[in-house]
Amino acid sequence: MADYPSWVNKYKEKGTYINRVGNKYYLYAAHSERIKGTNKVRRISDGYLGRITEKDGLIPPKDKITTPIKSYEFGLSFAIISCTSNVHTGLRRTFAKYGDLIYSCSILTFIYGFHDRELFENSYVNLHFNTVVYPEIFTAPQVAGIERGWRMVSDTTSRYFGEDLPLMKAYLSNVHILDINKKLYISEVSANIQAFLEKHMIDWSGAPWQK
Repeated sequence: MADYPSWVNKYKEKGTYINRVGNKYYLYAAHSERIKGTNKVRRISDGYLGRITEKDGLIPPKDKITTPIKSYEFGLSFAIISCTSNVHTGLRRTFAKYGDLIYSCSILTFIYGFHDRELFENSYVNLHFNTVVYPEIFTAPQVAGIERGWRMVSDTTSRYFGEDLPLMKAYLSNVHILDINKKLYISEVSANIQAFLEKHMIDWSGAPWQK
């Protein structure tokens, strides 16, 4: 054990190590791995556990989340966008100025049975079509366009997934994007969901999150 003060060493347990910087002491979790092809091992840090002081003992790290965490529905919207590009193209051709809005609301209507501002602002369509502004009032042509659009989205998505449509709705509804400290992260993707994505050739590796 390194020559540290007793008030520091008492926090040194199996699976941890102490790092001294000047007169300050920091505790980290760690494990050892053997270097392939040698008899040597190296220490792998598993995370910062806190600072050690004589007065206060171990001071755990402060919560680094500085803004509210926001969750966006992602899996369903992304899958629908992936397989209904023809619908999007048609709506943009018919409703040049409002095509993206009508398409977004059509997707929400297919998923939830209706659309509103709350659903829009908490959906991936809001991130994907980031210039779309959800209006206070929809015009009659926009309402008619959404009615037409969601039927087209429903028909195309149902044909694409076929008998797997119930699985698509059940599995992909569990996948969200989280905005943490203004960075985007995908929620955990299970082995079943990954297999489903591969079966239906859905690739969201280029979607806008940071790991």
